[in-house]
Amino acid sequence: MKQSQKRQFWRTEGGDHLTHEERYNLALEISRKIKREIDENLICFSLYGSTSRGADTHWSDLEMLMITREEVPKKTFLDGFVPVTINSITENRLCRILEEPGVEWPFYAGLVKNLVVLEGDASKPGQYYALACRVPEEKFRKALKNNLSELVFESCGRIYSCISRKRYDNIYCAVIETLLEMRTALCLLNCTHVNHDYFEGIRETFKFKRLPKRYPVLATRMWKGEDPFRIVGHSRELLNNYAELLYSERILEKKEV
Repeated sequence: MKQSQKRQFWRTEGGDHLTHEERYNLALEISRKIKREIDENLICFSLYGSTSRGADTHWSDLEMLMITREEVPKKTFLDGFVPVTINSITENRLCRILEEPGVEWPFYAGLVKNLVVLEGDASKPGQYYALACRVPEEKFRKALKNNLSELVFESCGRIYSCISRKRYDNIYCAVIETLLEMRTALCLLNCTHVNHDYFEGIRETFKFKRLPKRYPVLATRMWKGEDPFRIVGHSRELLNNYAELLYSERILEKKEV
């Protein structure tokens, strides 16, 4: 019987769970298989996410990244009840993203900083992160200006539309979209990235230098809020403060409104 067949997996009701050691060993097993399959095309195969930090729970997924010379399709599958994702990116595309910031830059900069290499050249993530850190501020400001329409304004408008249409249950999804997009925008404005997803990543942005007024308070109230009408009040104040920040940083010009 194969090692993977011997493992005990968690079930929806009771039963055993996948431990951190078992999940890590599964990642090692997959990395060796990928190395055999694509051989010289593989630059490095790395683990990221909660398992790489040792913060995974019984219900965590398994996230990995293969950096290759030539394009390789992404792979997703279940191993038992464990969702496994093997993302793929070529070295050329990764370097372009890191050297020329856009909406993907904060994700990939944080990703390469925290990769745990299982196969291939272990020095590569550090080289990629150094590349990301050399980007001049002017490129970040240009990236934010070029992507303003994709970040915050549309999703925040969706919050107001939920109230106007009396579709109050939809407002919570719009709040998440708004705050995650604001996290991306603030990363670009501050020429940096965060290291976590969801609200933990948003909370990291509270320490940034350039922020909308009352941002930590308003963002927290929006994320944790239950009353749609209170949420829309907080979002309106945050959007106004965000716009004022963009004006003061000369990212948004008054004539553009």
